[in-house]
Amino acid sequence: MNMKTSVAERIARFQISLRSHREFLLIFVLFVIFRLTAILVFRPGGYLGDLSNFGYYRLLSDFTNQGFYPFVNFWVEYPPIFPWVMVGLYRLSLLIPPWPQPGTWFYLLLSTFLTAVEAGNLTLLYGIARRLYGPDRAVRLAWIYTALLNPVLTLFGAFDGMGLLFMLLTLLLILDRHAVASGIAAGLGFMTKLLPIAAVPAALQHLKRPSQRVKLLIAVSLAILVIAAPFLLLEPGYLIRSLGSSMLRSSWETVWALVDGYYSYGIAGGVDRFDPAQAGAAQHPSRLPWPVITIGFGLLYLALYTHRVDWTDRRRVVAFTALTQNLLTLYFKGYSPQFLIMLLPFVILLIPGWRGIAYALLLSVINVVEFPIYFLVLPDQHWLLSGTVLLRTLILVVISVEYAIQVYDWRIPERWTRRVATVVLILVAALGIVGAVFGFRAYYQSRYAVNPHRPAIEVLVSQVPPDTLIVVEGQEVYEQLYPFLHKRLKLSDIETYDYVPPWEPRLAEAAVQSARELWVYAPADSPFHAWLADRYPLLASHEFDGWRLSGWDTR
Repeated sequence: MNMKTSVAERIARFQISLRSHREFLLIFVLFVIFRLTAILVFRPGGYLGDLSNFGYYRLLSDFTNQGFYPFVNFWVEYPPIFPWVMVGLYRLSLLIPPWPQPGTWFYLLLSTFLTAVEAGNLTLLYGIARRLYGPDRAVRLAWIYTALLNPVLTLFGAFDGMGLLFMLLTLLLILDRHAVASGIAAGLGFMTKLLPIAAVPAALQHLKRPSQRVKLLIAVSLAILVIAAPFLLLEPGYLIRSLGSSMLRSSWETVWALVDGYYSYGIAGGVDRFDPAQAGAAQHPSRLPWPVITIGFGLLYLALYTHRVDWTDRRRVVAFTALTQNLLTLYFKGYSPQFLIMLLPFVILLIPGWRGIAYALLLSVINVVEFPIYFLVLPDQHWLLSGTVLLRTLILVVISVEYAIQVYDWRIPERWTRRVATVVLILVAALGIVGAVFGFRAYYQSRYAVNPHRPAIEVLVSQVPPDTLIVVEGQEVYEQLYPFLHKRLKLSDIETYDYVPPWEPRLAEAAVQSARELWVYAPADSPFHAWLADRYPLLASHEFDGWRLSGWDTR
Protein backbone atom coordinates (compact mmCIF):
# COMPACT_ATOMS: atom_id res chain seq x y z
CA MET A 1 0.00 0.00 0.00
CA ASN A 2 2.77 2.41 0.88
CA MET A 3 4.52 1.67 -2.40
CA LYS A 4 1.31 2.28 -4.35
CA THR A 5 0.76 5.53 -2.46
CA SER A 6 4.32 6.64 -3.14
CA VAL A 7 3.96 5.94 -6.89
CA ALA A 8 0.64 7.79 -6.99
CA GLU A 9 2.16 10.77 -5.21
CA ARG A 10 5.04 10.88 -7.64
CA ILE A 11 2.68 10.75 -10.60
CA ALA A 12 0.60 13.53 -9.07
CA ARG A 13 3.68 15.68 -8.46
CA PHE A 14 4.85 15.02 -12.01
CA GLN A 15 1.48 16.11 -13.40
CA ILE A 16 1.57 19.27 -11.32
CA SER A 17 5.10 19.97 -12.58
CA LEU A 18 3.99 19.50 -16.18
CA ARG A 19 1.13 21.93 -15.69
CA SER A 20 3.48 24.52 -14.19
CA HIS A 21 5.73 24.26 -17.27
CA ARG A 22 2.93 23.99 -19.82
CA GLU A 23 3.90 27.14 -21.75
CA PHE A 24 7.52 26.09 -21.93
CA LEU A 25 6.59 22.60 -23.12
CA LEU A 26 4.75 24.20 -26.06
CA ILE A 27 7.89 26.16 -26.93
CA PHE A 28 10.03 23.06 -26.49
CA VAL A 29 7.97 20.92 -28.86
CA LEU A 30 7.88 23.65 -31.54
CA PHE A 31 11.62 24.25 -31.07
CA VAL A 32 12.54 20.59 -31.53
CA ILE A 33 10.11 19.77 -34.36
CA PHE A 34 11.17 22.86 -36.33
CA ARG A 35 14.82 21.87 -36.14
CA LEU A 36 14.27 18.19 -36.85
CA THR A 37 12.31 18.99 -39.98
CA ALA A 38 14.71 21.78 -40.98
CA ILE A 39 17.72 19.48 -41.03
CA LEU A 40 15.95 17.39 -43.67
CA VAL A 41 15.10 20.22 -46.07
CA PHE A 42 17.50 23.10 -45.39
CA ARG A 43 21.05 23.34 -46.60
CA PRO A 44 23.58 25.62 -44.84
CA GLY A 45 24.52 28.68 -46.84
CA GLY A 46 21.31 29.14 -48.79
CA TYR A 47 22.06 30.74 -52.15
CA LEU A 48 25.47 32.11 -51.20
CA GLY A 49 27.52 28.99 -50.54
CA ASP A 50 28.42 26.34 -48.01
CA LEU A 51 28.52 27.60 -44.42
CA SER A 52 29.09 24.26 -42.75
CA ASN A 53 32.06 22.59 -41.10
CA PHE A 54 30.35 19.21 -41.46
CA GLY A 55 32.30 18.35 -44.59
CA TYR A 56 35.52 18.99 -42.64
CA TYR A 57 34.28 16.80 -39.78
CA ARG A 58 33.54 14.03 -42.30
CA LEU A 59 37.06 14.28 -43.72
CA LEU A 60 38.53 13.92 -40.22
CA SER A 61 36.27 10.94 -39.58
CA ASP A 62 37.57 9.30 -42.74
CA PHE A 63 40.82 8.65 -40.89
CA THR A 64 38.96 5.98 -38.93
CA ASN A 65 38.38 4.06 -42.17
CA GLN A 66 42.16 3.72 -42.32
CA GLY A 67 42.50 2.69 -38.67
CA PHE A 68 43.52 6.10 -37.27
CA TYR A 69 41.68 7.74 -34.36
CA PRO A 70 41.79 11.26 -32.85
CA PHE A 71 44.38 11.85 -30.11
CA VAL A 72 45.59 8.28 -30.57
CA ASN A 73 47.02 8.58 -34.08
CA PHE A 74 46.49 12.23 -35.08
CA TRP A 75 45.86 15.66 -33.58
CA VAL A 76 42.62 17.64 -33.70
CA GLU A 77 42.20 21.32 -32.85
CA TYR A 78 39.27 20.52 -30.55
CA PRO A 79 39.25 18.91 -27.09
CA PRO A 80 38.48 15.18 -27.12
CA ILE A 81 34.73 14.89 -26.43
CA PHE A 82 33.35 16.19 -29.72
CA PRO A 83 35.86 14.44 -32.01
CA TRP A 84 34.90 11.12 -30.45
CA VAL A 85 31.18 11.91 -30.67
CA MET A 86 31.84 12.76 -34.31
CA VAL A 87 33.65 9.46 -34.86
CA GLY A 88 30.84 7.52 -33.20
CA LEU A 89 28.18 9.15 -35.35
CA TYR A 90 30.25 8.62 -38.47
CA ARG A 91 30.75 4.92 -37.76
CA LEU A 92 27.01 4.64 -37.09
CA SER A 93 26.21 6.37 -40.39
CA LEU A 94 28.26 3.75 -42.23
CA LEU A 95 25.68 1.13 -41.24
CA ILE A 96 23.07 2.88 -43.40
CA PRO A 97 23.23 2.41 -47.16
CA PRO A 98 24.47 5.73 -48.60
CA TRP A 99 22.24 8.27 -50.29
CA PRO A 100 23.53 9.63 -53.64
CA GLN A 101 24.56 12.86 -51.90
CA PRO A 102 27.87 11.96 -50.15
CA GLY A 103 27.80 12.12 -46.37
CA THR A 104 24.04 12.55 -46.10
CA TRP A 105 23.47 10.14 -43.23
CA PHE A 106 26.46 11.41 -41.26
CA TYR A 107 25.23 14.98 -41.62
CA LEU A 108 21.69 14.04 -40.61
CA LEU A 109 22.84 12.06 -37.58
CA LEU A 110 25.16 14.86 -36.49
CA SER A 111 22.44 17.51 -36.94
CA THR A 112 19.97 15.34 -35.03
CA PHE A 113 22.45 14.97 -32.18
CA LEU A 114 23.05 18.73 -32.15
CA THR A 115 19.29 19.30 -32.15
CA ALA A 116 19.12 17.33 -28.91
CA VAL A 117 21.96 19.48 -27.59
CA GLU A 118 20.10 22.64 -28.58
CA ALA A 119 16.94 21.36 -26.89
CA GLY A 120 19.05 20.99 -23.76
CA ASN A 121 20.32 24.55 -24.14
CA LEU A 122 16.76 25.87 -24.38
CA THR A 123 15.74 23.91 -21.30
CA LEU A 124 18.74 25.07 -19.28
CA LEU A 125 18.22 28.69 -20.35
CA TYR A 126 14.61 28.40 -19.23
CA GLY A 127 15.67 26.85 -15.92
CA ILE A 128 18.20 29.62 -15.21
CA ALA A 129 15.67 32.29 -16.14
CA ARG A 130 13.07 30.78 -13.76
CA ARG A 131 15.57 30.95 -10.93
CA LEU A 132 16.45 34.56 -11.70
CA TYR A 133 13.09 36.05 -12.66
CA GLY A 134 10.24 33.57 -12.26
CA PRO A 135 8.14 31.59 -14.76
CA ASP A 136 6.60 34.39 -16.83
CA ARG A 137 9.84 36.03 -17.89
CA ALA A 138 11.47 32.62 -18.32
CA VAL A 139 8.83 31.68 -20.91
CA ARG A 140 9.35 35.01 -22.69
CA LEU A 141 13.12 34.47 -22.87
CA ALA A 142 12.58 30.95 -24.19
CA TRP A 143 10.45 32.37 -27.01
CA ILE A 144 13.15 34.95 -27.82
CA TYR A 145 15.88 32.31 -27.94
CA THR A 146 13.70 30.11 -30.13
CA ALA A 147 13.30 32.96 -32.63
CA LEU A 148 17.02 33.71 -32.98
CA LEU A 149 18.60 32.65 -36.26
CA ASN A 150 22.18 32.08 -35.16
CA PRO A 151 21.48 28.95 -33.08
CA VAL A 152 19.71 27.46 -36.11
CA LEU A 153 22.64 28.28 -38.40
CA THR A 154 25.08 26.75 -35.94
CA LEU A 155 22.97 23.59 -35.86
CA PHE A 156 23.86 23.05 -39.54
CA GLY A 157 27.52 23.92 -39.37
CA ALA A 158 29.34 23.59 -36.04
CA PHE A 159 29.27 21.89 -32.65
CA ASP A 160 29.62 24.98 -30.45
CA GLY A 161 26.18 24.34 -28.99
CA MET A 162 27.80 21.52 -26.99
CA GLY A 163 30.06 24.03 -25.30
CA LEU A 164 27.05 26.19 -24.47
CA LEU A 165 25.25 23.14 -23.06
CA PHE A 166 27.96 22.51 -20.48
CA MET A 167 28.30 26.22 -19.70
CA LEU A 168 24.58 26.57 -18.93
CA LEU A 169 24.50 23.25 -17.08
CA THR A 170 27.40 24.35 -14.88
CA LEU A 171 25.59 27.59 -14.11
CA LEU A 172 22.24 25.97 -13.36
CA LEU A 173 23.82 23.44 -11.00
CA ILE A 174 25.90 26.05 -9.20
CA LEU A 175 22.88 28.32 -8.71
CA ASP A 176 21.41 25.41 -6.74
CA ARG A 177 24.80 24.89 -5.05
CA HIS A 178 25.43 21.39 -6.38
CA ALA A 179 29.20 21.69 -6.14
CA VAL A 180 30.22 18.25 -7.37
CA ALA A 181 27.74 18.05 -10.25
CA SER A 182 28.61 21.58 -11.33
CA GLY A 183 32.31 20.75 -11.29
CA ILE A 184 31.77 17.66 -13.41
CA ALA A 185 29.77 19.71 -15.93
CA ALA A 186 32.51 22.35 -16.08
CA GLY A 187 35.20 19.71 -16.58
CA LEU A 188 33.23 18.04 -19.36
CA GLY A 189 32.65 21.46 -20.89
CA PHE A 190 36.37 22.20 -20.84
CA MET A 191 37.03 18.93 -22.65
CA THR A 192 34.41 19.90 -25.23
CA LYS A 193 35.12 23.55 -26.02
CA LEU A 194 37.48 24.98 -23.31
CA LEU A 195 35.34 28.10 -22.76
CA PRO A 196 32.75 26.58 -20.35
CA ILE A 197 35.47 26.67 -17.70
CA ALA A 198 34.62 30.41 -17.52
CA ALA A 199 31.73 29.51 -15.20
CA VAL A 200 34.06 28.17 -12.49
CA PRO A 201 35.32 31.49 -10.98
CA ALA A 202 31.81 32.73 -10.19
CA ALA A 203 30.83 29.23 -9.05
CA LEU A 204 33.66 29.25 -6.50
CA GLN A 205 32.47 32.56 -5.10
CA HIS A 206 28.84 31.48 -4.94
CA LEU A 207 29.62 28.48 -2.76
CA LYS A 208 29.62 29.43 0.91
CA ARG A 209 31.77 26.76 2.52
CA PRO A 210 35.44 26.10 1.69
CA SER A 211 34.70 22.37 1.61
CA GLN A 212 32.20 22.94 -1.22
CA ARG A 213 34.80 24.90 -3.17
CA VAL A 214 37.31 22.11 -2.75
CA LYS A 215 34.72 19.59 -3.96
CA LEU A 216 34.05 21.77 -7.01
CA LEU A 217 37.74 21.98 -7.93
CA ILE A 218 38.26 18.26 -7.37
CA ALA A 219 35.22 17.45 -9.50
CA VAL A 220 36.47 19.70 -12.33
CA SER A 221 39.93 18.15 -12.18
CA LEU A 222 38.66 14.56 -12.05
CA ALA A 223 36.27 15.10 -14.96
CA ILE A 224 39.11 16.47 -17.07
CA LEU A 225 41.48 13.72 -15.96
CA VAL A 226 39.03 10.90 -16.67
CA ILE A 227 38.55 12.14 -20.24
CA ALA A 228 42.24 12.85 -20.76
CA ALA A 229 43.72 9.75 -19.12
CA PRO A 230 43.32 7.24 -21.98
CA PHE A 231 44.96 9.58 -24.44
CA LEU A 232 47.73 10.59 -22.07
CA LEU A 233 48.52 6.93 -21.55
CA LEU A 234 48.46 6.05 -25.25
CA GLU A 235 50.08 9.08 -26.88
CA PRO A 236 50.24 12.24 -24.69
CA GLY A 237 51.76 14.45 -27.37
CA TYR A 238 48.61 14.61 -29.48
CA LEU A 239 46.32 15.64 -26.63
CA ILE A 240 48.68 18.11 -24.97
CA ARG A 241 49.52 19.84 -28.22
CA SER A 242 45.87 19.90 -29.32
CA LEU A 243 44.66 21.49 -26.06
CA GLY A 244 47.37 24.13 -26.35
CA SER A 245 46.80 24.81 -30.03
CA SER A 246 44.35 27.69 -29.43
CA MET A 247 47.12 29.66 -27.71
CA LEU A 248 49.69 28.75 -30.36
CA ARG A 249 47.55 29.68 -33.36
CA SER A 250 47.91 32.99 -35.13
CA SER A 251 45.20 35.65 -34.86
CA TRP A 252 42.09 35.69 -37.05
CA GLU A 253 38.91 37.79 -37.30
CA THR A 254 39.70 39.92 -34.25
CA VAL A 255 41.16 43.34 -33.53
CA TRP A 256 44.46 41.55 -32.97
CA ALA A 257 44.28 40.09 -36.49
CA LEU A 258 43.60 43.54 -37.95
CA VAL A 259 46.71 44.88 -36.22
CA ASP A 260 48.66 41.93 -37.63
CA GLY A 261 47.32 42.75 -41.09
CA TYR A 262 45.59 39.37 -41.43
CA TYR A 263 42.18 39.36 -43.16
CA SER A 264 41.29 35.70 -43.52
CA TYR A 265 39.84 32.89 -41.42
CA GLY A 266 41.58 30.86 -38.76
CA ILE A 267 43.80 27.92 -39.66
CA ALA A 268 44.25 25.11 -37.15
CA GLY A 269 47.91 24.45 -37.94
CA GLY A 270 50.01 22.54 -40.40
CA VAL A 271 48.65 20.08 -42.93
CA ASP A 272 50.21 16.99 -41.35
CA ARG A 273 47.70 15.65 -38.81
CA PHE A 274 50.11 12.95 -37.72
CA ASP A 275 52.76 15.41 -36.54
CA PRO A 276 51.66 16.89 -33.18
CA ALA A 277 54.16 19.72 -33.60
CA GLN A 278 51.96 21.13 -36.36
CA ALA A 279 48.91 21.53 -34.09
CA GLY A 280 48.35 25.27 -33.76
CA ALA A 281 51.51 26.13 -35.66
CA ALA A 282 51.51 29.87 -36.38
CA GLN A 283 50.61 30.82 -39.94
CA HIS A 284 51.57 34.50 -39.88
CA PRO A 285 53.82 36.52 -37.60
CA SER A 286 52.36 38.81 -34.95
CA ARG A 287 53.64 42.29 -34.17
CA LEU A 288 51.76 42.36 -30.85
CA PRO A 289 53.37 42.01 -27.40
CA TRP A 290 51.26 39.08 -26.24
CA PRO A 291 52.90 38.75 -22.82
CA VAL A 292 51.98 42.37 -22.09
CA ILE A 293 48.42 41.88 -23.40
CA THR A 294 48.02 38.75 -21.29
CA ILE A 295 49.28 40.49 -18.16
CA GLY A 296 46.95 43.44 -18.82
CA PHE A 297 43.86 41.25 -19.15
CA GLY A 298 44.97 39.18 -16.17
CA LEU A 299 45.33 42.23 -13.92
CA LEU A 300 41.97 43.60 -15.08
CA TYR A 301 40.27 40.30 -14.33
CA LEU A 302 41.99 39.98 -10.95
CA ALA A 303 40.76 43.43 -9.98
CA LEU A 304 37.22 42.55 -11.03
CA TYR A 305 37.29 39.16 -9.32
CA THR A 306 38.58 40.43 -5.98
CA HIS A 307 36.20 43.39 -5.81
CA ARG A 308 33.62 43.14 -3.03
CA VAL A 309 30.47 41.52 -4.43
CA ASP A 310 27.39 39.93 -2.90
CA TRP A 311 28.00 36.48 -4.38
CA THR A 312 24.83 35.06 -2.85
CA ASP A 313 22.87 36.97 -5.51
CA ARG A 314 22.19 34.48 -8.32
CA ARG A 315 21.93 37.14 -10.99
CA ARG A 316 25.39 38.46 -10.11
CA VAL A 317 26.80 34.94 -10.50
CA VAL A 318 25.32 34.64 -13.98
CA ALA A 319 26.38 38.19 -14.91
CA PHE A 320 29.96 37.61 -13.76
CA THR A 321 30.12 34.39 -15.77
CA ALA A 322 28.92 36.31 -18.82
CA LEU A 323 31.47 39.05 -18.11
CA THR A 324 34.23 36.44 -17.82
CA GLN A 325 33.22 34.92 -21.13
CA ASN A 326 33.15 38.32 -22.85
CA LEU A 327 36.59 39.24 -21.56
CA LEU A 328 37.97 35.92 -22.77
CA THR A 329 36.36 36.50 -26.17
CA LEU A 330 37.95 39.95 -26.36
CA TYR A 331 41.31 38.56 -25.24
CA PHE A 332 41.51 35.52 -27.52
CA LYS A 333 43.50 35.85 -30.72
CA GLY A 334 40.78 34.37 -32.86
CA TYR A 335 37.03 34.53 -33.39
CA SER A 336 34.83 32.42 -35.64
CA PRO A 337 31.19 33.30 -36.35
CA GLN A 338 29.86 30.15 -34.68
CA PHE A 339 31.32 31.38 -31.38
CA LEU A 340 28.37 33.78 -31.14
CA ILE A 341 26.11 30.99 -29.93
CA MET A 342 28.05 31.03 -26.65
CA LEU A 343 27.34 34.74 -26.15
CA LEU A 344 23.72 35.24 -27.22
CA PRO A 345 21.93 33.44 -24.36
CA PHE A 346 23.56 35.72 -21.79
CA VAL A 347 22.64 38.84 -23.74
CA ILE A 348 18.92 38.02 -23.74
CA LEU A 349 19.13 36.61 -20.20
CA LEU A 350 20.76 39.62 -18.56
CA ILE A 351 19.90 42.68 -20.63
CA PRO A 352 16.19 43.44 -20.36
CA GLY A 353 13.64 44.33 -22.99
CA TRP A 354 14.34 45.61 -26.46
CA ARG A 355 17.90 46.59 -25.56
CA GLY A 356 18.97 42.98 -25.15
CA ILE A 357 17.11 41.94 -28.28
CA ALA A 358 18.72 44.82 -30.20
CA TYR A 359 22.22 43.74 -29.11
CA ALA A 360 21.47 40.11 -30.01
CA LEU A 361 20.16 41.08 -33.44
CA LEU A 362 23.06 43.44 -34.13
CA LEU A 363 25.58 40.73 -33.28
CA SER A 364 23.67 38.27 -35.46
CA VAL A 365 23.57 40.62 -38.44
CA ILE A 366 27.27 41.45 -38.07
CA ASN A 367 27.95 37.71 -38.01
CA VAL A 368 26.16 37.22 -41.33
CA VAL A 369 28.07 40.14 -42.88
CA GLU A 370 31.32 38.58 -41.70
CA PHE A 371 30.34 35.14 -42.93
CA PRO A 372 29.17 34.47 -45.58
CA ILE A 373 29.08 37.94 -47.14
CA TYR A 374 32.72 38.86 -46.59
CA PHE A 375 34.34 35.44 -46.91
CA LEU A 376 32.24 34.10 -49.77
CA VAL A 377 31.02 37.16 -51.68
CA LEU A 378 33.56 39.95 -51.12
CA PRO A 379 36.77 38.33 -49.80
CA ASP A 380 38.99 41.05 -51.25
CA GLN A 381 37.19 43.92 -49.48
CA HIS A 382 39.26 44.05 -46.30
CA TRP A 383 37.46 47.15 -45.08
CA LEU A 384 34.32 45.02 -44.72
CA LEU A 385 35.96 42.56 -42.35
CA SER A 386 37.59 45.43 -40.45
CA GLY A 387 34.20 47.08 -40.00
CA THR A 388 32.48 43.94 -38.76
CA VAL A 389 35.31 43.12 -36.34
CA LEU A 390 35.40 46.66 -34.91
CA LEU A 391 31.62 46.87 -34.55
CA ARG A 392 31.44 43.45 -32.91
CA THR A 393 34.22 44.44 -30.52
CA LEU A 394 32.45 47.70 -29.66
CA ILE A 395 29.19 45.90 -28.91
CA LEU A 396 30.97 43.29 -26.76
CA VAL A 397 32.66 46.05 -24.77
CA VAL A 398 29.33 47.84 -24.23
CA ILE A 399 27.64 44.59 -23.21
CA SER A 400 30.53 43.82 -20.85
CA VAL A 401 29.92 47.17 -19.13
CA GLU A 402 26.24 46.25 -18.83
CA TYR A 403 27.21 42.98 -17.13
CA ALA A 404 29.64 44.79 -14.83
CA ILE A 405 26.87 47.21 -13.81
CA GLN A 406 24.82 44.23 -12.64
CA VAL A 407 27.70 42.50 -10.88
CA TYR A 408 28.96 45.53 -8.97
CA ASP A 409 25.66 47.36 -8.63
CA TRP A 410 27.03 50.54 -10.13
CA ARG A 411 24.57 53.39 -9.72
CA ILE A 412 24.16 54.30 -13.35
CA PRO A 413 20.73 55.61 -14.37
CA GLU A 414 18.78 53.31 -16.67
CA ARG A 415 18.37 56.14 -19.17
CA TRP A 416 22.14 56.18 -19.72
CA THR A 417 22.30 52.52 -20.67
CA ARG A 418 19.34 53.07 -22.99
CA ARG A 419 21.09 56.05 -24.56
CA VAL A 420 24.29 54.09 -25.08
CA ALA A 421 22.30 51.30 -26.72
CA THR A 422 20.55 53.84 -28.94
CA VAL A 423 23.85 55.43 -29.96
CA VAL A 424 25.33 52.01 -30.78
CA LEU A 425 22.22 51.12 -32.79
CA ILE A 426 22.33 54.39 -34.74
CA LEU A 427 26.07 54.04 -35.33
CA VAL A 428 25.72 50.48 -36.60
CA ALA A 429 22.75 51.44 -38.77
CA ALA A 430 24.59 54.41 -40.29
CA LEU A 431 27.73 52.42 -40.92
CA GLY A 432 25.57 49.60 -42.25
CA ILE A 433 23.98 51.90 -44.83
CA VAL A 434 27.36 53.28 -45.90
CA GLY A 435 28.81 49.79 -45.95
CA ALA A 436 25.87 48.51 -48.01
CA VAL A 437 26.46 51.20 -50.63
CA PHE A 438 30.19 50.56 -50.91
CA GLY A 439 29.65 46.83 -50.57
CA PHE A 440 27.18 46.76 -53.46
CA ARG A 441 29.59 48.76 -55.62
CA ALA A 442 32.37 46.34 -54.79
CA TYR A 443 30.09 43.41 -55.52
CA TYR A 444 29.00 44.97 -58.81
CA GLN A 445 32.59 45.48 -59.91
CA SER A 446 33.71 42.03 -58.79
CA ARG A 447 30.89 40.32 -60.68
CA TYR A 448 31.65 42.36 -63.76
CA ALA A 449 35.30 41.36 -63.56
CA VAL A 450 34.42 37.64 -63.62
CA ASN A 451 31.42 37.87 -65.94
CA PRO A 452 31.86 35.20 -68.64
CA HIS A 453 30.29 37.56 -71.21
CA ARG A 454 32.33 40.65 -70.31
CA PRO A 455 34.03 40.91 -73.78
CA ALA A 456 30.61 41.13 -75.42
CA ILE A 457 29.48 43.70 -72.84
CA GLU A 458 32.53 45.85 -73.56
CA VAL A 459 31.83 45.79 -77.30
CA LEU A 460 28.18 46.67 -76.77
CA VAL A 461 29.05 49.58 -74.48
CA SER A 462 31.78 50.99 -76.75
CA GLN A 463 30.34 50.42 -80.24
CA VAL A 464 26.56 50.31 -80.05
CA PRO A 465 24.48 53.53 -79.98
CA PRO A 466 22.35 54.16 -76.87
CA ASP A 467 18.82 52.72 -76.75
CA THR A 468 19.64 50.11 -79.39
CA LEU A 469 17.71 46.86 -79.04
CA ILE A 470 19.84 43.84 -78.11
CA VAL A 471 18.29 40.41 -78.59
CA VAL A 472 19.74 37.69 -76.36
CA GLU A 473 19.10 33.96 -76.61
CA GLY A 474 18.90 32.33 -73.19
CA GLN A 475 17.63 33.41 -69.79
CA GLU A 476 20.93 32.90 -67.99
CA VAL A 477 22.83 35.02 -70.51
CA TYR A 478 20.12 37.69 -70.38
CA GLU A 479 20.53 37.83 -66.60
CA GLN A 480 24.32 38.08 -66.96
CA LEU A 481 24.04 41.06 -69.34
CA TYR A 482 21.10 42.99 -67.94
CA PRO A 483 22.69 44.56 -64.82
CA PHE A 484 25.52 46.07 -66.89
CA LEU A 485 23.56 47.17 -69.97
CA HIS A 486 20.00 48.06 -68.99
CA LYS A 487 20.74 51.76 -68.36
CA ARG A 488 22.20 52.26 -71.83
CA LEU A 489 20.65 49.64 -74.11
CA LYS A 490 17.35 47.80 -74.50
CA LEU A 491 17.48 44.06 -73.96
CA SER A 492 15.06 41.35 -75.04
CA ASP A 493 15.22 37.60 -74.52
CA ILE A 494 13.98 35.33 -77.33
CA GLU A 495 14.05 31.58 -76.70
CA THR A 496 14.01 28.82 -79.31
CA TYR A 497 12.93 25.88 -77.17
CA ASP A 498 9.53 24.17 -77.37
CA TYR A 499 6.42 25.35 -75.50
CA VAL A 500 7.01 29.01 -76.29
CA PRO A 501 5.63 30.88 -79.32
CA PRO A 502 7.75 30.49 -82.49
CA TRP A 503 10.86 32.59 -82.41
CA GLU A 504 10.76 33.79 -86.06
CA PRO A 505 7.79 36.18 -85.70
CA ARG A 506 9.21 37.56 -82.47
CA LEU A 507 12.63 38.17 -84.01
CA ALA A 508 10.96 39.81 -87.01
CA GLU A 509 8.98 42.07 -84.68
CA ALA A 510 12.20 42.98 -82.82
CA ALA A 511 13.80 43.93 -86.16
CA VAL A 512 10.84 46.16 -87.00
CA GLN A 513 10.88 47.80 -83.55
CA SER A 514 14.58 48.64 -83.84
CA ALA A 515 14.66 51.98 -85.62
CA ARG A 516 18.09 51.72 -87.25
CA GLU A 517 19.99 48.63 -86.19
CA LEU A 518 19.48 45.40 -84.29
CA TRP A 519 22.14 43.48 -82.37
CA VAL A 520 21.92 39.80 -81.52
CA TYR A 521 23.96 37.89 -78.94
CA ALA A 522 23.48 34.14 -79.25
CA PRO A 523 25.45 30.91 -79.66
CA ALA A 524 27.48 30.78 -82.85
CA ASP A 525 25.25 28.01 -84.23
CA SER A 526 22.01 29.82 -83.36
CA PRO A 527 19.50 30.06 -86.25
CA PHE A 528 19.12 33.78 -85.44
CA HIS A 529 22.25 34.69 -87.41
CA ALA A 530 21.26 32.88 -90.62
CA TRP A 531 17.69 34.18 -90.45
CA LEU A 532 18.88 37.78 -90.16
CA ALA A 533 21.56 37.30 -92.85
CA ASP A 534 18.83 36.44 -95.35
CA ARG A 535 17.04 39.77 -94.66
CA TYR A 536 19.41 42.50 -93.49
CA PRO A 537 22.93 43.81 -94.21
CA LEU A 538 25.55 42.85 -91.64
CA LEU A 539 27.09 45.77 -89.73
CA ALA A 540 29.55 43.90 -87.52
CA SER A 541 30.25 40.44 -86.14
CA HIS A 542 32.31 39.35 -83.13
CA GLU A 543 33.11 35.84 -81.96
CA PHE A 544 33.45 35.09 -78.22
CA ASP A 545 34.24 31.49 -77.26
CA GLY A 546 31.28 29.84 -78.95
CA TRP A 547 29.10 32.94 -78.88
CA ARG A 548 28.51 35.45 -81.67
CA LEU A 549 27.60 39.12 -81.34
CA SER A 550 26.23 40.41 -84.63
CA GLY A 551 24.83 43.81 -85.63
CA TRP A 552 22.30 44.25 -88.46
CA ASP A 553 21.12 47.29 -90.42
CA THR A 554 17.32 47.17 -90.14
CA ARG A 555 16.51 50.51 -91.80
